[in-house]
Amino acid sequence: MNKKIIFAVVAIITICAVATTAFMINTNDEDSIDVHGQGRQSYDYVQGATIVKGETYEPVWNDYTNDFRPKYPQFTQEQYEWYFGELPKFPQDFFTISSLIYDGKITDYARLGDQYWKQPEFYPAWFTVLDNTSYVYFDPDMWTPEGYGCYPSIKEITTNAKGKSITVDTYFRTGFGTDAYQGLVVRPILPDQALSILGTPLFDQPSNADKYLTVKITNPDDPIYEQFKDNLIYNNVNDQDWFTILKPTHQILYDEYGNKIGESGFPEDWVRLLTIQIDLDKNIPNGDYIIAIKVDTPCFEINQEYYFAQDHEYYGAWYFPAGRYQLTGRPHFQIIMHVED
Repeated sequence: MNKKIIFAVVAIITICAVATTAFMINTNDEDSIDVHGQGRQSYDYVQGATIVKGETYEPVWNDYTNDFRPKYPQFTQEQYEWYFGELPKFPQDFFTISSLIYDGKITDYARLGDQYWKQPEFYPAWFTVLDNTSYVYFDPDMWTPEGYGCYPSIKEITTNAKGKSITVDTYFRTGFGTDAYQGLVVRPILPDQALSILGTPLFDQPSNADKYLTVKITNPDDPIYEQFKDNLIYNNVNDQDWFTILKPTHQILYDEYGNKIGESGFPEDWVRLLTIQIDLDKNIPNGDYIIAIKVDTPCFEINQEYYFAQDHEYYGAWYFPAGRYQLTGRPHFQIIMHVED
């Protein structure tokens, strides 16, 4: 059967800063938080977007999942197990904590337990796209091999750590209803401009930023990639980059005769904590800087190794060299950094 290939729109757009107020912004199925800085230059990150508060539910015990996951009338007990069975138990205080994230009252994402950020309900787009994705509606002629994004996608920070290193985190996740194991090269960059969530220029990067800033991603690379990377004659993953495999968030499972035997949903590691380390020169001038990530497609040599591993249990038969799409021409994650004394 010939399948139409579609790409999941998963621009997870969020702006977070210290000591600020936040709102949810929803542009199509995108997650967002609008936070403007106080006592410094602030930029209109969300110009043209509609501001919508994220959904919350009162905690009610769910007998299907033996935790406090919301009850969805669309799902049977079997589907609850297929889709959510590998995830941590859904906490009773989940929506209290997620609201603190939405409101910009928690911005230290690395300290937050994964029982919160591994739940699809943590990302507001879940409630927007739920009835339009494969979990409820399945089109056998469609295949969605690529979908990913960051939450937040814009984070605003202020620092006086001249001559020191700081780290900034975001959640890097697979798109909802994505079918493939996606190979991605994630690069930290110093772009020429900071952009709003709709791609409008906000300010220019200082022309000598690379003289004062060194950035790298500190996440560990994919473990199978680690096993063969030293044997490659060439690869396009540099020391400051991150190579990762994002797992699918929905698949139809078939037996050897092509009969459907079930479905799979969110694996335990469908979201990864992405950490960027920023080294600031001791002589860096005060001002506003922009650090971002760029997502590229792995080179042929890397992809070939994964194609040879098609039968590996971890990857099934659905490896896809992703990194092809960009939304509104802007990076998937931007750090707006105010440097001061």
